[in-house]
Amino acid sequence: MLIFKKKLNAAALFASLILAGCSTMGTPTSGTQTTSATPPSTNENSTQITRPFDRETLYDLLVAEFAGKRNRADVALGKYLKQAHKSRDPMVTARATRIARYLGAHQAALDSAILWSEIEPDNLEAKQIAATELIRFGQMDRAINLLEELLAANAKVNFEFLLQGLKGADQDRRAYVLQRLNQLIETHPNNEQLWFTKGAIEQMEKRWESALESFTRALEINPQYSNAILAKAKQLNALGRDQEALTFTQQATKDFPKNKRIGMNYARMLIRSQQLEKAQGEFGRLAALYPNDPDLILSLALISWENNLTENAKIHLNRLITMRQRENEAHTYLGRIAATERDFDEAIAHFEQVRRGPQYPQARIQLALVHAHKGQFQEAHEVLDAARGEMPNKEIQFYLAESEILTEQEKVAEAIELLNEAAEKHPKDTGILYTRAMLLEQVDDYEQMEIDLRAIISREPENTAALNALGYTFADRNERLDEAEELIEKAYKLSPNDPAIIDSMGWIKYRMGDAETALTYLRRAYDAYQDQEIAAHLGEVLWVMGNQQEAQEIWNKALEENPKSKVLKQVMERFLSNNP
Repeated sequence: MLIFKKKLNAAALFASLILAGCSTMGTPTSGTQTTSATPPSTNENSTQITRPFDRETLYDLLVAEFAGKRNRADVALGKYLKQAHKSRDPMVTARATRIARYLGAHQAALDSAILWSEIEPDNLEAKQIAATELIRFGQMDRAINLLEELLAANAKVNFEFLLQGLKGADQDRRAYVLQRLNQLIETHPNNEQLWFTKGAIEQMEKRWESALESFTRALEINPQYSNAILAKAKQLNALGRDQEALTFTQQATKDFPKNKRIGMNYARMLIRSQQLEKAQGEFGRLAALYPNDPDLILSLALISWENNLTENAKIHLNRLITMRQRENEAHTYLGRIAATERDFDEAIAHFEQVRRGPQYPQARIQLALVHAHKGQFQEAHEVLDAARGEMPNKEIQFYLAESEILTEQEKVAEAIELLNEAAEKHPKDTGILYTRAMLLEQVDDYEQMEIDLRAIISREPENTAALNALGYTFADRNERLDEAEELIEKAYKLSPNDPAIIDSMGWIKYRMGDAETALTYLRRAYDAYQDQEIAAHLGEVLWVMGNQQEAQEIWNKALEENPKSKVLKQVMERFLSNNP
């Protein structure tokens, strides 16, 4: 025991250095503490008066500190939680709370934060953490009580966790929180965060006009409140007031020209409204303000490419590579640009430099497609086969890409065989089943095609692609027309603006003898998307209705754009062979 005592006494000196302030008799500074991305520091320098711990407490805290230095924060947390409850020391409890938050141990964080609040009732950080953790566990009433105390103390309150906690909540809970917020607003009518939070919850409740009023009120209190500016613009869009949203955001960029978030939102709104040149100008303005911001440089590169300023896009993307920022995306887009320019060697060089990450699967697929365009089909197969081994969770994408390459080579049987292998591994994947069904139609295996499409529909009754494909197949073969009409009409109700489905509606009406209605649908489909198959259908209906000249004009135009189209050649041969 003498040896132990000597070691303990020696350790006491070390403890006085690393735990200074952990046994304070005073009260730590109140305030709001943000969670760090690194473990809480093990060296909290302080000159506060300390009191001695008993041996067990001191020993546990020493073990905890050494565990933290060895990256065993879980062990440290256990020791600190134990001694927080035993010693009720505020600094020990604070440290337990911060370690718990760093680890994402939310139950432990809640337990220690509540204990901390009991020990130091005036500590604002303790209340803030306790409130956010209570919200996480759905204890809204207790959380809002703490938020009310924080507001009364004029503390800066972050309501983000309140909103996060309500995302999965039912309507009754959201209604209760709204009621409590309205009470808080009566007491604190000039708190912009309360108004903003109220508006965000009203958005969840689809109370669009009320949400807009709440965001507007928040901005009346604080015109520089970025979150409220962005939320108001989004709410105007939700109400269908797109031009008003655009004008409002444009003014916000003038009022706060250095606010990057507002500027980027304005640029994206310009893209959505097809004002691409203006969008490029806005991204350029922001990039000049923040010349080393990789997000802005990437956005400027992409909008430049969209505006056919390809050389500018390349400059921006290469700059990202020089900066060693967003390199995977830069190489991916440079590869795609090179592929569109048919510089396949350059494309391969870029795609091969994409490393593991979100872009990697598509870069591997693009690499394989480029090899296929060069006629290097074995290399394409090797790329995708290796990718399936490297990323088994993405292998469905690689199977589908390889089946596409085989189909372009007119190796439909091999593509089906590959998809059979994929379907054995992933029998419930509808993408594999649908792709295989479309290939089975090409080899006239209608029985297995129907089995695959029925399997999709049984799992996803509202899968419009499968509904339309099966219905169209019946219609095109001029069989089971009542069933075909039922399938196509269901797809049409789900997706009334899909040109392929509109075309199917026209084709089934034609097959059932209603050429007038068929013509209406087919014109709509052709106006939306001038596809070769839609052109073939529209021309046929026009022809049988006596408008041969327009039919020929539509067929000839479509054939000029698709000179290898089998469907156009077949329909033109049927109708024009006897009409020279």
